[in-house]
Amino acid sequence: MTLSALLEGVIVTKMFQTMFGHMVVTHDVKVDGIQYDSTKVKNDDLFVAIRGVSADGHRFISSAVANGAKVVVVEDDSAVPDSFFMHAGAVKIVVPNSRRALAQLSANFYGHPAKNLKLVGVTGTNGKTTTTHLIQEILEHSDASLRGRVGLIGTIDYAVGRERFPATHTTPESLEMQKYFSMMAANGCTHAVMEVSSHALKQDRVFGLDFSAAVFTNLTQDHLDYHGTMGNYFLAKKILFDGLTSSNWAVVNADDEWSEKIVADTHAKVLRYGTTARADVKAGDITLSIQGTRFTIESGGEKIDIVSPLVGRFNVSNILAAFSVGIVMGIPTANISESIAAVSSVPGRFERLNSTLGWTAIIDYAHTPDALEKCLTTIHDILPQRRSNSIITVFGAGGDRDKTKRPKMGAVVEALSDVIMITSDNPRTEDPQCIIDDVRAGITRRENVYEEVDRRTAVVTALTMAKPNDIVLIAGKGHEEYQVIGKEKIHFSDKEIVQEFISNHR
Repeated sequence: MTLSALLEGVIVTKMFQTMFGHMVVTHDVKVDGIQYDSTKVKNDDLFVAIRGVSADGHRFISSAVANGAKVVVVEDDSAVPDSFFMHAGAVKIVVPNSRRALAQLSANFYGHPAKNLKLVGVTGTNGKTTTTHLIQEILEHSDASLRGRVGLIGTIDYAVGRERFPATHTTPESLEMQKYFSMMAANGCTHAVMEVSSHALKQDRVFGLDFSAAVFTNLTQDHLDYHGTMGNYFLAKKILFDGLTSSNWAVVNADDEWSEKIVADTHAKVLRYGTTARADVKAGDITLSIQGTRFTIESGGEKIDIVSPLVGRFNVSNILAAFSVGIVMGIPTANISESIAAVSSVPGRFERLNSTLGWTAIIDYAHTPDALEKCLTTIHDILPQRRSNSIITVFGAGGDRDKTKRPKMGAVVEALSDVIMITSDNPRTEDPQCIIDDVRAGITRRENVYEEVDRRTAVVTALTMAKPNDIVLIAGKGHEEYQVIGKEKIHFSDKEIVQEFISNHR
């Protein structure tokens, strides 16, 4: 592709295009690929220097050029002098914002595939994964021709037609995202549902995308290591709704205190869901059990019965969000309710494994105080009021992340568990015992509180403690099949450990 075509729509403040003393014109410069990682650059690529959390791409410009970059896009004009580019035979392009430039360049490179897709974005602290899976099922169930033609981008994996790829981020960088959109379009996809993280919004990974509908699930404490304050975290989420147009829909959780603020400046049409009187799509007559959830939805003068295998009050909210998207996409309510009944589980989201010895293990991704509270409250909701069994909770907290939530997590687990096992999550470069100490600071009682740095040992110990009818909640990692210790990523799966234990203890 020519450089002039790649730069369409990109704001350029300066272009230095003198190679070896001779001026070149953009339509004569051919670019074979785009990269923001200097180690992946090949001959005739365009390299975009972006500022990351731990590294600044401007520091690797010389490496990118040495690897064959013909064009370099920067936002810091002073990072490398013009003379370097003249002698290296590369074009230097200065832009106000490298990340936004990367998003636009990527869309241009792949031919704007998202324009051929109806996009649905879901943001919020909790519930994104389950909600996106429900929406995908609703869309595919609504029309036989859509089966396998609704793309999905999220925490667990990326679905491109009938192909699936492991997820590297909840929301990938704009370059990879456009690549997946291109693959979706090539595979006949007409819709794409995606989780939109606060990091992605703040870092302009979804810049320029036109979302037909955007969903807000909730906002509770998380990622303050990155955003600093809840206010900044909220403002990052709000970006998604501020960018909507009058032809788009904002679907928001009326039960969450942040929902009205999130749509305060949106141009989109707003549909509210929840259990409160102000909800347009309202749930009532809720019945919870270990087998699933039953409730009714009132919307537009219609009353619809919902039966779902998904367990827990928090899933009522997820189902309402997905149901509301179905409404704004014009899908008949009967089709929506049938689709919801077909989703039996989502990997690592309140995933139940039953032992022949009579106890049940529940694996969940809960890694915030609010998510843990919702998960444990759900367990209490589905157990008898006068119970003799125990709730055993195994959990930890991620290293190199928000430390302020750790004691709060401990306090929540103490309030709602009979036995507590504090262990490692992904300790990363932190001392695992120090993380455990931070969690322990929120726990006041001493009895039935255990510590075990090794997560496998902790899980096995908790399962060994379990008696008939006990519930063992293993929280924090959910679907993940790895653990990050130091800077090494090793294979690790809570589910595999539980399945192995059950197999060996019949």
